[in-house]
Amino acid sequence: MTQNTRPAPFFVGENPALDFLNSVAMPRTMCYDWLETGPDLLDWLIAAELASEVELAPFRIAAAAPALEEARQEIVAFRERFRPFIEDVRGSQLTDAGHPVITEINTILARGACFLQITPATELDDPTALPLILVDRHPLTDPRELITRIAIAAARLITEADFRYVRNCEGPTCTLYFLDISKNHKRRWCSMEVCGNRAKAAAYRKR
Repeated sequence: MTQNTRPAPFFVGENPALDFLNSVAMPRTMCYDWLETGPDLLDWLIAAELASEVELAPFRIAAAAPALEEARQEIVAFRERFRPFIEDVRGSQLTDAGHPVITEINTILARGACFLQITPATELDDPTALPLILVDRHPLTDPRELITRIAIAAARLITEADFRYVRNCEGPTCTLYFLDISKNHKRRWCSMEVCGNRAKAAAYRKR
């Protein structure tokens, strides 16, 4: 799949870990994968706001290509293990801390370098916000550490999201996942533009 024929990646999951699953998707009749190459992976991480161009620039040089491809393969393999895990646990509250995927995530998190740092707060428009905050830093010194950023997102989904509202789009061929954060938790589609309008049009034709 070339960059010219592939649409922009979907960020409809309301959570970066679900957007990670959606980095390969079949919203209609064609399957797209936004992690087909090492540069694809770097571009997707930036678009997903899991890394910055400044952090990833060293991995774009030719000398880093073999390690970047190794990292990409590991990340894609993890994505395909994470998918059935989400499919199995979505719709109910997750309680099994011993699940093999959770064990794998913990193993990935343990191997990544991290430290705490005091930084200026960004939400200064909030009158209750303090000017300084403590944040976790996970530096990237090698392409093989890229999976750590994804593991962090997955860990936050597992520990912070209500899995009763993790859903798969109801489009007949759509594979996109999302976290339903709507007020009444009645969301059915990945987006109105991709699947919602198609369903409405189909229903109209049946009348």
